[in-house]
Amino acid sequence: MRASEVMIADPIVAAAGATSAEVATLMRTRNISVVPVVDNPKDRRYLGTISDRDIVARCVGAGHDPTDCSATDHARNDTPVVKPDTEMKGYRLPKQLDPTDHHVRSTIVVVDGQRGVVGFIPHPEEVQGIVIS
Repeated sequence: MRASEVMIADPIVAAAGATSAEVATLMRTRNISVVPVVDNPKDRRYLGTISDRDIVARCVGAGHDPTDCSATDHARNDTPVVKPDTEMKGYRLPKQLDPTDHHVRSTIVVVDGQRGVVGFIPHPEEVQGIVIS
């Protein structure tokens, strides 16, 4: 089973220049909790991943104004990245990406050869064959 078979193709993304407040609005209106951050909506080169928790804990909780912070200011760089043809059966994924934050859950971003976001696996724990360890 390849990543391309289990990913959400052409996922919703946040542009690097979007504010944390704009990303939060995007998440609320689309009913999602995490998005890849890209350089721009056309090229979609992957820069990181931001979740609603990142906005709350790293932006608002740190006393920052979410209308002044960009998506890249609080995006994570520890999200696993794979290619569409990556074999997912037996793919090992750490149970806890961030040892300082027990609430972070794993997601997987799927990119092409130019690191353009082409897919997203938001719940890898639900994909048979992926090993969470």
